Amino acid sequence: MFEKLPYQLDVALLARKGHEFAFVLEAKELERLAQATLGVKSTAEGVLRFSLFDGRVPQIHLQVRVLVSLICQRTLEVFDYPLEVSVALVFADDDGTDWTEEQEVLLPEEMNENPRVWIEDSLLLALPLVPVQPGSHPVEYVVGEVEPIEEAKPNPFATLKVMMKKE
Repeated sequence: MFEKLPYQLDVALLARKGHEFAFVLEAKELERLAQATLGVKSTAEGVLRFSLFDGRVPQIHLQVRVLVSLICQRTLEVFDYPLEVSVALVFADDDGTDWTEEQEVLLPEEMNENPRVWIEDSLLLALPLVPVQPGSHPVEYVVGEVEPIEEAKPNPFATLKVMMKKE
């Protein structure tokens, strides 16, 4: 079912044909994702669905999932996070077209790039800004009771004594 992803795709031709491609990427192929996390724990499996947007612009619907390790910002524990992406990559110049929120617009010359670049970029953009392990509770820090510092009150007789010495 899943095939090894080629290093170059003819996006325009595949889009005209409406081709669908199920792929798998080994963890070692996702170097930037491994650097941005504590590691890639599984192979990345996904599907590329090619089509023409508005009958003229090559578009790829990308769905991919992979398991990565992150540090929970609440508990500071390492946990495995299932990272899933579903995005439409459109290869078009900025011609004033109103793109949907789900569409990521790339330049036409980026069609010739290794598809791993688009896939890894999409995964990196999907990483949570503040990773929190599901089911974790905020850590409550309890610090011992702090005794209020009493202000030293000046002795009224001490000031009187200072005044008497001046005379």
